[in-house]
Amino acid sequence: MKKGLLALVLGSILAVGIAAAKTGAKVTCTLTNKTMEECCCVVQKDGKLYCTLAKKTVEPCCCKPAEKSD
Repeated sequence: MKKGLLALVLGSILAVGIAAAKTGAKVTCTLTNKTMEECCCVVQKDGKLYCTLAKKTVEPCCCKPAEKSD
């Protein structure tokens, strides 16, 4: 069960990062509202996610595609 959940979380982080890289789109951290080029969540050795901007451990990834400005 834990491996499946970890795979799902890592897959979603990877998908957001790849989508942003391919389209040149940016992502926004939902904890700090900062926009950046790539996701700020990193996987620690224990398998938990750590947000480098908010400097805290998070359950789901806190990054989302940035809003497009017109």
